[in-house]
Amino acid sequence: MFNNSKNQKAVPIILFRTLVGFNTRLIRYLVPLFLIFLTWNEYFYGLLFSVAGYLATGVIIGLGYITDVKKRKYTLIAGIGISALAMLLFYFASMSEIKGWMIAAYSLFGVSGQLAQISLTTLMADVTPTKKEKTRFFGYMAFFWNLAGVIAPLLGGVFLTLFNLFQSQKQSYLSLMLFVSVFLFLTMLLAFKFPIPETSKESASEIAKGEEWKSYENKSKKPIGFQLVAFFVCEAIIGFTSGIAVPFIQYYIITDFNTSDILWSVILAASNIGIAVGSLLMAKISDRFGNEKSLAVLHFLVPPLALGLALGGTLWTVAIFFVTRSTSVNMTRPAWNSFFYGWLPPKYRGTSTGFVGAGRRLSRSLGTQAGSFIYVALGPLTFPIATLGYPIAIMIPIIMQKFLKNKKKDIEEPQIITSDDERI
Repeated sequence: MFNNSKNQKAVPIILFRTLVGFNTRLIRYLVPLFLIFLTWNEYFYGLLFSVAGYLATGVIIGLGYITDVKKRKYTLIAGIGISALAMLLFYFASMSEIKGWMIAAYSLFGVSGQLAQISLTTLMADVTPTKKEKTRFFGYMAFFWNLAGVIAPLLGGVFLTLFNLFQSQKQSYLSLMLFVSVFLFLTMLLAFKFPIPETSKESASEIAKGEEWKSYENKSKKPIGFQLVAFFVCEAIIGFTSGIAVPFIQYYIITDFNTSDILWSVILAASNIGIAVGSLLMAKISDRFGNEKSLAVLHFLVPPLALGLALGGTLWTVAIFFVTRSTSVNMTRPAWNSFFYGWLPPKYRGTSTGFVGAGRRLSRSLGTQAGSFIYVALGPLTFPIATLGYPIAIMIPIIMQKFLKNKKKDIEEPQIITSDDERI
C-alpha cells in the first residue's frame, strides 16, 4: 500500500485523520441520542446543529487561510486541542442541561474540527503529485476514517449498554463525553511527537504533475477562479439539501422505530463499513470511468435511495436504504478531493478549502433550520424531495470544467486562413 518514501509521507496524515475521525464519529453517534434522551424537540435539535454550522461558516475561510500561511502540522495540533477543550465544556454544560451553553460548546467543537480537517486534507493534497495518486490516497484516508466510524459507534453502544447496568443513563452519556475529551487531548500530545510531514507550498507545486491548475497559473488565473466558484455553488446546494435531510434521517430512525442505543450503533457501523469499502473501490472506479462520470452516477442515485428510505416501512428496510444511500454519496469523497485539489495551486489550497467549506456550512445550517419545519410538515417524504439537489449540484463543476477545457482548446488551436480570408 505504501511502498516508497514519497507515499510513506501519507501514513502519518492518514493516522491522524483516523484518530480525529474516531472522535468525530463517536460524537456524531452520542449527541443525537443524548438530545433525544433530554427530550429536545425538533426545533432545538435542529438549532444545535445549525448554530454550530453558522459559527463554523463565520470563521472557516480564516481557518483555511491560517493553514496556508502557518505550518499545517501546528494548525492540526491547535484544532485537536481546541476540540478536546470544547468537548470538556460540552460535558460540563450537559451536567446542568443548559441549552445555550451546550449549543455554544458544540459549536466550538465544530469549528476546531474544521481546522483539523482542513489541515489534514490540504497536507494530503500537497504530498500526492498526480490526480491518480490523489484519488488513491484520499481513498485510503476515507477508508480508515470510515473504519474508525465502524468502531466508534459500536464501541459507544457497548460502552453505554455496560455503564447503564450500574449507573443512570444520563451518567453513561456524560462518561462517554468525558472519554472523548481525554482521548482528543492524548491525540494532541501524540501529534507533537509524531513525524507529520510539512511540505512547503513551493515543493508541493514542483512535484505536482498533470494537475489542471498548472495549465492556467502562469497565464490567467480566471479559469481557476471560475472553477472554484462552481465548486462553491455545488457544495452550497449539497449543503442545503443535506442539511434539510441528514439530521432528520437520524431523528426519524431513532424516534419512529424506537431504535435502541446499541441497535443504532450497529446501523451506523454498517453504514461506515459500506463507505469504507466504497472509498477503496473509488480509485478503481475512477480509473475506469473517470472522476467526473463516477461522481455524477453516484450522486444521481441519492434521491431514489432516499425515497426507498422514506417508504421503507420497517426498521430493517429503512436501515438498508440508509446504509446504501450513505455509501453512495460518501464513497465519492476521494474522487471529489482529487477533482477539487487538482484545480488549486498548493499556496491557495487552505483558503480555497475554507471558502468552499464556508458555503457548504452556511447552507447546511440554513437547511437544518428549515428542515426543522419541513420535517414536521412532510415527515420522511422530506428526504427524497430535499436530495434532488445532489445530482443538480454535482453537474455544475463538471459542466464548468468541460466548458473551460473546450474554451482553452479553441484558443490554442491555430486558425487556418484561406486565400479568401475564410476561417476553416
